[in-house]
Amino acid sequence: MQAVKILLCFIFCLSLMGCDRLYAVLHKPGGEERANLGAFEFNEYNARVEEVQKILKGFGYNIGRPDGKFGASTREAVAKFQADEGIKVTRFVDKATWGLMQGYVQGPLFKEGAVNIRAVQKALARAGFPAGKADGQWGKRTHQAIKQFQASQGLADDGYLGLKTIKVLQSYAAKPPASAVPVESDGAGSGNN
Repeated sequence: MQAVKILLCFIFCLSLMGCDRLYAVLHKPGGEERANLGAFEFNEYNARVEEVQKILKGFGYNIGRPDGKFGASTREAVAKFQADEGIKVTRFVDKATWGLMQGYVQGPLFKEGAVNIRAVQKALARAGFPAGKADGQWGKRTHQAIKQFQASQGLADDGYLGLKTIKVLQSYAAKPPASAVPVESDGAGSGNN
């Protein structure tokens, strides 16, 4: 009986702090998701949910059309993303999941929350697999260059950008082209280049 009283007192105290805090204590991943995406109802539009869907779609996960409604396909895609990243599969956009997603989105292959095809084309060229002019258009040459890049990296060479391909390709996004010749210093610098 004493334990029940303590539990009730604890729940009462948490309820005084608000429903969000109570939810965060009782279900940590759900509380973290609410902190990251805001409160939303099933089948109701939420701009942050749409952002998550666009990110997942950019990684090649099947979420259907990004509509800002957190349904079963989005939950499943979150779970697959978590498994692919080797983090705990909670099916919620918890702190770890959101941090990883934001790390990619703020990386060199994304622009305004979506994959930047022009940056992908430039990274492919730097990796030695030019896709023609970096025009930002997804065409046959870009598809073929991605397939060749994937094969060279031991990835499934399907020609599509998935999470594994993006992870490897992003290391080429900031590197100079393979054909670039290093610039000789004139000796006038401070030596901290």
